[in-house]
Amino acid sequence: MAEETWIEVRLLLPAGMQEEASIYLTEFSGRGVILEEEGAPAGGAVIRAYFRPEEFTSWAQAELQEYLRRLGSHQLYPLGMEWRRVAEQDWAEAWKAHFKPLKVTSRLVIIPPWEVYAGGPGEEVIVIYPGMAFGTGRHPSTLLCLRTLEEVWGGGLPPSGGPWQVLDVGTGTGILALAAARLGAGVLAIDLDPEAVAAALENVRLNALQDRIWVEETPLHALRAKFGLILANITAPDLMQLAEALTARLLPEGVLIISGFLEEDVPALEARYGALGMQKEGARTLEDWVALIFRRP
Repeated sequence: MAEETWIEVRLLLPAGMQEEASIYLTEFSGRGVILEEEGAPAGGAVIRAYFRPEEFTSWAQAELQEYLRRLGSHQLYPLGMEWRRVAEQDWAEAWKAHFKPLKVTSRLVIIPPWEVYAGGPGEEVIVIYPGMAFGTGRHPSTLLCLRTLEEVWGGGLPPSGGPWQVLDVGTGTGILALAAARLGAGVLAIDLDPEAVAAALENVRLNALQDRIWVEETPLHALRAKFGLILANITAPDLMQLAEALTARLLPEGVLIISGFLEEDVPALEARYGALGMQKEGARTLEDWVALIFRRP
């Protein structure tokens, strides 16, 4: 029997669009994508997505070209697409070879489930199955949240919020919830995407943290509990829309960490949360991405 082949599609696009493009390609292909960390030109990023040959129809090719055209209409460069056939074994090995242990903070190390890693003194290991490339700790906004979380946690535990101390809004793969739990928190992780909830639940299981993390497909507005620390690594429009709901879920002296946006979005977000009485305590930047820290008086 002939070995099954896959279509590997490589997209070259601006580095600032890699998270949005990862989400788009994950939904479009129905499976995870790979972010290449080497070989991309300055300011660019390469994303690999995989399709079965029968899926890569002329319609699918046209849709991908149209997606690049829409990016081009916003004057985002560089852009480009190429594709080739690869054997299933090559696809599987390329997938696994790309994801290696990654130390994301002074304490936290992210590994895929097929890697064996003996954590060093003071290190906390988090296992993430990279089904969603934007939730593996490699994107700047995720790195910012992880580093800011560790910094805030090290400065003193936030106030207790009943059965959970931390709320992770838009949890995705659950990486921020897992990090908070490894630092000693109890966490409620919520997401409206059932696939994200399933991915987070699987990662919670892989890390044996079922007694510390609760994952729910629950809207933020439906919550009534309040929390000492809230994490929200989501888009700027979502952060603007959910500002009142996020701040309402904070305990007095509670801390809110938001990310998922660029430097150009900062003034509007600062004004929005400041108008709700939030006090800005700091900002962190990485590759034009920003994390803001607020405290509720």
